Amino acid sequence: MFYQKYSPAHHLKPFIECYYAWESIRSITPDTPLVIESPPNGFGSMVFNTGQPYAVQTLSGLWHSVPPSFVMGQSTQQYWLRLTGPVRVIGIVFRPAGLSALFGLDMVELTNERVDLTAILGPTASILIQQIADCSNPTQKVAILEQFLSFQLLRQNTSADRIDHATNLIVEQKGIIQLDMLIEDAFLCRRQFERKFLHRVGVSPKYYARIRRVGYLCAQLAGQRWQISDWQDLICRFGYYDQSHFIREFKAFTGKQPSLYVKDNVELGNFLES
Repeated sequence: MFYQKYSPAHHLKPFIECYYAWESIRSITPDTPLVIESPPNGFGSMVFNTGQPYAVQTLSGLWHSVPPSFVMGQSTQQYWLRLTGPVRVIGIVFRPAGLSALFGLDMVELTNERVDLTAILGPTASILIQQIADCSNPTQKVAILEQFLSFQLLRQNTSADRIDHATNLIVEQKGIIQLDMLIEDAFLCRRQFERKFLHRVGVSPKYYARIRRVGYLCAQLAGQRWQISDWQDLICRFGYYDQSHFIREFKAFTGKQPSLYVKDNVELGNFLES
């Protein structure tokens, strides 16, 4: 399994977290499918899959086919991907308000949704998809996406504003932040701030901070290959009040107790070479 991240150009960093390439090189067939799970991470995405289509399942238990190219807003819960053939994916990971800034989208409509790229970009989608399909390696694909996003930035004539700053600060602080401070720094009343945040991100500020904290925690667990020596230290470092608060929050977003998640998760990191 190949997975690689790429950094965005400087002028796109307020809106783009990274690009990534993901290709399955192991044998995957309908008779021997591969299921991968992912916790919510606090980022939206634009995904292009030139390999075999796959399906997604959430905590609802229902499987849904995923368009080959799509835009995805905030996920508020764990989801699973079922691969029945090799995938070849290039994707853009957006900062929390990045999709809204670059494409003028109401992100509430995209929360927990994967929307076909044509519905978002119109005829431009097929041109972009073909350009990516014609590339021979991920580096070329990233260059195509950078050019597309740079043009979109000019077209929207936008720059990072107070909401972008607030959302990016939540990311940098890993969800452990006082929201009153963000509201004060934005020079907005609470109601205006929450309304703008909801439109730009898709969930409320408080809920987004919860998502980001759990998402970052899961990323740290994956980075440690799910080897936890001191749970109490982990609970304190991530700002949870106590063990019961930690378990309740973790289960709300992943559907599992932390100890069970560490033991039997099937995140992508399990299938990557160390």
